[in-house]
Amino acid sequence: MKWSIVAPGQGANRISFLYYAKFKNPLIEDRVLLLNTTTSDVAPFRALDYLFSKNAKYKEIFEKMKHRICIFGKSPSGAGNNWKIGELEAKYDFELIDKYFSSLGVEKGDVVLGITTLGGGTGSGSLPYIIHKLKDRVDNFFALGILPFDFEGAQRYFNTICGISRLLRYNNEQNADMLILVENSMVERYLEVIEKTVEERYHRINEEIIKVINMLISPGGEGAKATIDVADYYQLPRSMGVYHFAPCISFGNDPEVFSLEALLEAALEHPLAPFDTKTATMAYIVVVAPKEYVDKGIYTQIGLERISKEWADKHLVGGGILRYSSLVASEQDSVDVMILLGGFSFKQILSKYLRDYYNFKESLSELVVSREEIDKLEEELKKYVAKTEESIERIREIKEGKEFEEKLKSWFE
Repeated sequence: MKWSIVAPGQGANRISFLYYAKFKNPLIEDRVLLLNTTTSDVAPFRALDYLFSKNAKYKEIFEKMKHRICIFGKSPSGAGNNWKIGELEAKYDFELIDKYFSSLGVEKGDVVLGITTLGGGTGSGSLPYIIHKLKDRVDNFFALGILPFDFEGAQRYFNTICGISRLLRYNNEQNADMLILVENSMVERYLEVIEKTVEERYHRINEEIIKVINMLISPGGEGAKATIDVADYYQLPRSMGVYHFAPCISFGNDPEVFSLEALLEAALEHPLAPFDTKTATMAYIVVVAPKEYVDKGIYTQIGLERISKEWADKHLVGGGILRYSSLVASEQDSVDVMILLGGFSFKQILSKYLRDYYNFKESLSELVVSREEIDKLEEELKKYVAKTEESIERIREIKEGKEFEEKLKSWFE
């Protein structure tokens, strides 16, 4: 199973290049496509200069992958933080985008991970359209959406709400097979970032985001004691109409100190998006541990399965309708944990973003995006949210009610 990354927009360009340069994952190799609507955004002095200053080898790596950079659209000034322009530019130049995408050599059963900073224009506008156009050729198209910082302007939150809606559904059809949400401010608080320069703050946050990407991919690679296949990530959730997830993490733990039980509890304390973890209905649990500790049986797949069940019974709605666990042996010295929670309530995310969304919406003059189109996106997202809330309540009622006892009794009558 091969993975590829498609990253439109400057923020996604930085994240994707950093991942490629730092991890060199054999499941991805060089299949990383950076897209943008303006040349200056992907010029080394603009987008990647700070990375080059951190590691001189990155510039050499960049020179080898310049052929993976696609500048699309007809506007020399780019999308201007307007998602609709980003979408229109992708529509105008999709033939060029498709040419670059085809050069990745993606086959029908492979996985494509699309990355976008949802508050921007190019990525938030183009990625949903690109996924929609390529879905007939790609069986597995995941999306990682980076939510804005707390301090960003209203237009960013407007772009974010529209982007989430379009990544979940596009033209009245389900779009991304899985949407993973990570918020910059939540990552910053987890890291307790105190760096004075903006560049270093962003770099630290991006370093943590690429670890999430690596954890997502690791159960399908070498060292996995139980594989989480790509289909495991989305097939059953899709049958329940669930596509949204967010990670909880605990990285860099001492294997001499932390038990598996403690590691899962530690991860739950650090969600990377604003949501109530108690409303989640499903979980994918990935533990990457030093090979030495796995070989000695200190960490085992059977132990992780048992502890994961106890953890899910305690923390997930109804004990969780779906749970997968994977222990991965690695050459690293520390233990990393990621719990990817799905099906949770959107209440906290929407209550945080909607005020600014509506303030910006009311200021629009329909020069680019019409009120009718925005209203349709709202309705699509409202339907998805309503279905999510209904599913949470149904699972909770089944767990707490007497329905099972009645069903069990009917088998022996």
